[in-house]
Amino acid sequence: MPWITRAKTSGGAILEVATAMARLTIVSTRDYRQHVLEVEERGNGSCSVVVYPPARLGQPRMVQPQVEKPLLIDLVNQAKAEIDVVMGPKPPPRAFGMRRPR
Repeated sequence: MPWITRAKTSGGAILEVATAMARLTIVSTRDYRQHVLEVEERGNGSCSVVVYPPARLGQPRMVQPQVEKPLLIDLVNQAKAEIDVVMGPKPPPRAFGMRRPR
């Protein structure tokens, strides 16, 4: 989306100059329960999350937002919830200090 700058010349005419702004896209990845989440933020309020499951669990899929203008954290949490449904409940955390006898 170009920015339009207006300026007056010495003769009083208005001069409009369009300045193109470079688009910055940030892509990062995060591992979650054997899946890889690819988070893409485009800087203008739009973002997307793609879930890459292990090969045995299917093809990559884009998370479809449940609201019209989702926040990035909403999409990440939605992706994690979808993964939890596929993978089943999380195992309970291991008790600290419990070791097997030698």
